[in-house]
Amino acid sequence: MEITGATTAKANYVKGRDDEDDETNQAQTAAEEQTAVNDTQPDIVLISQNNNEYDNDNVEEKVNNFVQNLLANPKLTDGARADLRKYLQNFDVTKFVKAYGPFESARDISAAMYAVTAGLVKYQDEE
Repeated sequence: MEITGATTAKANYVKGRDDEDDETNQAQTAAEEQTAVNDTQPDIVLISQNNNEYDNDNVEEKVNNFVQNLLANPKLTDGARADLRKYLQNFDVTKFVKAYGPFESARDISAAMYAVTAGLVKYQDEE
């Protein structure tokens, strides 16, 4: 009987320790969840003054993607395809950024590209 009593007492002690650990884990989990929620608050915006502009490599990549998307359109005329390819081959990122930049988002680059390519893009329906 003493052995059972001692075992029961130890089991209760260990169970009590487990309950404390569970409470500690729950408190840590709640704190981590609150931190995660605070990190994703939509009204908190961190803006770095140095990294809010696209560099030349990023601009060149976005311009290339923009022109490639235009070239993928099957209704584009052959003349327009040739003009767009020529524009892309002769593209000077420094002149482009100087004329239309600095760019703070891909949307700014797309708007500038739309303005530049508006005269080059012709569709078969328009002829």
